Amino acid sequence: MTIYTSYYAGEIKGETISISLYPPKSWTGKHLPLFSPTPELLNWWKSSAKDTTAQQEYKRQFREILDSRLTLIQLWVAKQKDNPVDITLCCFEKTGDFCHRYQVGEEVVQKYLPELWGGEVGTTRPEMKVVQGGKINHPVTYPAEVLSLIEKCHSSGFPVVCDRLACGYYRVSLHGENLGDWSELGVLGVLSGLQHEFYRGRLFPSLATATPPIPEVPKETVAAQPESPSLITRMDKLEGEELAQIQDWCKSIKNQMFPSVSQYADGRLELHLRRFVSLTGAKSGKKAEVKVVEPGRYAGADLIEALGEKLLPDFHQALVLFYPAGTQIKVHRDSPAYASGAAQINIMGRAKFSISGCQDVRQMESYWLEEGDCIAFDNKQPHGIERVVGDRWCVCFFRLKAEYGRQLNLV
Repeated sequence: MTIYTSYYAGEIKGETISISLYPPKSWTGKHLPLFSPTPELLNWWKSSAKDTTAQQEYKRQFREILDSRLTLIQLWVAKQKDNPVDITLCCFEKTGDFCHRYQVGEEVVQKYLPELWGGEVGTTRPEMKVVQGGKINHPVTYPAEVLSLIEKCHSSGFPVVCDRLACGYYRVSLHGENLGDWSELGVLGVLSGLQHEFYRGRLFPSLATATPPIPEVPKETVAAQPESPSLITRMDKLEGEELAQIQDWCKSIKNQMFPSVSQYADGRLELHLRRFVSLTGAKSGKKAEVKVVEPGRYAGADLIEALGEKLLPDFHQALVLFYPAGTQIKVHRDSPAYASGAAQINIMGRAKFSISGCQDVRQMESYWLEEGDCIAFDNKQPHGIERVVGDRWCVCFFRLKAEYGRQLNLV
C-alpha cells in the first residue's frame, strides 16, 4: 500500500478519499473528516490575507486540531498497515497551491507511516543547481520572494542550494552542509539572515567564520543611536542567566498565545498578563474592554511581572509578544485605553524600533534593539517595528487611563 495526496481534478492513484471539510457536491467516494479543518479555521482562512504569514498561522492552528484528534489518528494509522489498496487523500487546491493536505502528509503519514508515503501525485522533489557563471535553474513553482533572496545570497558569495520538498517545505544547504528544512516564511528569514554577518553567525554558528566575500553592510543597517537620544530611554540590560530564564519562559508559553487582533500587527502572537485589553482605535469611538486575568494563570509569569515593576511601577498590563521571522507591526499609536508612557523588554531577536517625537510619521527616528535591551518610550507617539529577520520576542508594559482603572478598582 502507498498513500498519496492530490486534488479532485488531478491525477489519482488507487482509492480516492476526500479530506476537505466539504467534498464536491457530486462526490460519491469516501470522506475522512478526521483530516479536515474545522469550519472556524476554514472561515478564518477565507477572511485572511492568504499570505505567508496567514499560511503559518493556519498551519499552527491546524496542527493543534490534529493534536486534539491524536487518539483517532492513531487508530487510523494502525488500520492502514493492513490495507493492501493504494489511497489518495484529496482536497480542492491544485498541486503547488497552499493546502492542508500537505500538512497531513508531513505530520501524519510521514511521521507515523513513512514507509507508505508516496508524496503528491505527479511531483518529484525538484533540484536547485548552480551552473557556470553563478546562474541558478529555478523550478517555476518557487515564489518570487524566495527566488529573489536565493539570487541575493549567490551574489553575496553564498551559493545556497534550496530544494523544495513535496510537503511544500524547503531544504536548505550551503557548501554541502545541511541547514535544515524550513517553511516558506522560515526560509525567507534564513535566506535574509545569510546575507548579514550579525544574523549569519547566530542562525548558523559554523558560518560565522565563513570566508566568501561579503559586501559591506550599509552603515544605516547597523546604525548607532540617532543624534537625538530623547525619544527612548534605555533603562536596563538583561544578560546572562536572567535573560536566558526569561527566554525559556517565553518559549514555554508559546502554545498558549493567540493571534493578535490589532490591525497593525502582521502575524504577531500575543498573551496578556494582569489585564486583557481589547484593542480599539480612537476613530472607532468605542471604549476598550478591560478584563482581569486571574493571577497564577500562567506559571512563571511572576518573573515578567517583577521586571515590569522595575521598569514601569504599578503597571496594569503586560503584553507578551512573538513576532515570527518576516513579520512587523506597522506605525501606530497605542490604544486610547492606555495612559501615556510604556516600557518594553526586547527579549529575543534584533529589532529596528522607529518612533516620532512630534506626531509626524514623516519624522521618525530609528533605534536598534538588541537582546536584553529595556526601554521606555511615549506610546502616544507614532511608533512601529520593521520586519524582523529572525523570530523576535518582547514584552510591553502599560498603565491604563484613570477611567479604566476605576472600573476595576485600580485607583
